Amino acid sequence: MKLPCVLVLLTVCRLATGRIEEMKRLYSDLFGNYSTRYRPVYNQSHHVDVYSSFTLVAITEVDQVRQILHSNVWMNLTWRDEFLTWKPENYNGIKFIHPPPTDIWRPKLIAPVSLEGRDIFKDAVSAITVYSDGTISWFPGTNFLTDCKLDLTLFPFDVQTCEFRFLPVSYDSKEVKMISALQTANTRSFTANGEWILPSSRAYARENRFNDISLSFFNVEIDLERRPTFFVLNVLLPVVALSFLNMFVFALPCDSGEKVSYAITCLLSLTVFMSIVSGLLPKTSDNIPLVTVYMTSLLVISVLSVVATIFIVMRDPTKINKKPQSTLFVIPRFWSMSFRGSKCKVLEETQRETNSGGLANRNHTGEVNESRGGSGGYHITSDSLCMAIFMALWLCVSMGFLINIAR
Repeated sequence: MKLPCVLVLLTVCRLATGRIEEMKRLYSDLFGNYSTRYRPVYNQSHHVDVYSSFTLVAITEVDQVRQILHSNVWMNLTWRDEFLTWKPENYNGIKFIHPPPTDIWRPKLIAPVSLEGRDIFKDAVSAITVYSDGTISWFPGTNFLTDCKLDLTLFPFDVQTCEFRFLPVSYDSKEVKMISALQTANTRSFTANGEWILPSSRAYARENRFNDISLSFFNVEIDLERRPTFFVLNVLLPVVALSFLNMFVFALPCDSGEKVSYAITCLLSLTVFMSIVSGLLPKTSDNIPLVTVYMTSLLVISVLSVVATIFIVMRDPTKINKKPQSTLFVIPRFWSMSFRGSKCKVLEETQRETNSGGLANRNHTGEVNESRGGSGGYHITSDSLCMAIFMALWLCVSMGFLINIAR
């Protein structure tokens, strides 16, 4: 029983030893006279075709202020090395090997849009495989820091396009030619981002001519669609609600004592939200976000309402001649309900008229009724006129913002 086990073990060891010896012989035959200085074609007038595919693993961060994209990417580069071919049957059936990346020729790629080192795939630990027919597959990866021009006109309902460009350094298109293996970026391993959605992407190769030199580029464009829910719920809706509440400052009685403080409180609240939004946006004047224009318009309306409120309080007749706020003009009434405008009650006058007797009371009642409803129309006062004007301004600004965003 022991003899068969020993024979099997000896056979396995002999095969393993033979395979290692064949591997050593293969490496010796392939890399004995191999040099990374030359392009891997016997006819140096031919170009090397590098098939490229781009894999986007994750969007780490989109820095809107500095307009920088942080991403994690992998590349799949495939080309044919005519110097690294062999027949598997001559080497105990070995069909592929994994040499160190520094031992073979590679298309050294640079990224012109990178904000860090241009040689982004300079690591010597990336997986590389050499097949018996000379086909080489290289899988370099890196954390990318690239420039991405953002158009925030429709913020936070915007869709941004960021571009990755790769160029084989030291070679023109007649020596090394980039070819896109896919028409889009590979996003099967993409990790979902809480702020951005990846709706589409494009991958293509093109040649750009600089003076008398033609260079082959591999370009990848990705579309990033923002998720607007967080900004709408935490910033935009509170701003719209505060600006709407600001209109009701003209509904407060003049003698309440809270008219000006209410208006200033709404103004300060809008200012705080404006500072929050300004911290999220880049310091540029190329394209002003519509939400910034909208919030600035609401801020201007709030400032004007504060000014109008101050003038109304300064002209308060309860502090001048103890009479209710005078009517500016009267609109004929066509419905049963009348809009009496702002009411500034004068308590001292009312008590004095009440204590003066029945006839005086009846006369006062008749005068009050005549002043309030006897004219048969709407009594427009300063408060009611300002409220109508500012409400119309608020509606026009809000509708204009929604129409432009919908476009």
